[in-house]
Amino acid sequence: DGFGGVRPPRPAYSPRDLMRNALVFSASFAILEGCISATIIISHEVVEHHLASSVSAVLYLFFALGTLVAPALVRRAGVKRSLVASMLMYAVYTAAYMAPSPTVLYPAGALGGLAGALLWTAQGAYYTTSAVEYSKAKGRAS
Repeated sequence: DGFGGVRPPRPAYSPRDLMRNALVFSASFAILEGCISATIIISHEVVEHHLASSVSAVLYLFFALGTLVAPALVRRAGVKRSLVASMLMYAVYTAAYMAPSPTVLYPAGALGGLAGALLWTAQGAYYTTSAVEYSKAKGRAS
């Protein structure tokens, strides 16, 4: 870790800073999920209905399968890296509709499903950590 096994002390954040961070994260997360939902809905206008439905099925299948490995991936990579990686993976999924063909959309759907599993797992870890830190900052936890 570059510190010889000893981590430097983290700066103490005020309850206000922690609440602001949680609200900004919540808004960002909602916007991202809105973009993904819009992509799924609009996909039926961009490509044939059958292809859009099949790609959505791949997305949800890989989301379900991804939930089996996402906790281990988040533990290994860390919350921040997992969030960034999943957001980039979602960007690839949405960008795939700019060149909509089955050879592009099916792998993008699989990647988008894995992104969702990773993102929701990392988001849960972020909120859990934030809640604990907020409680400590307010003097309500040890």
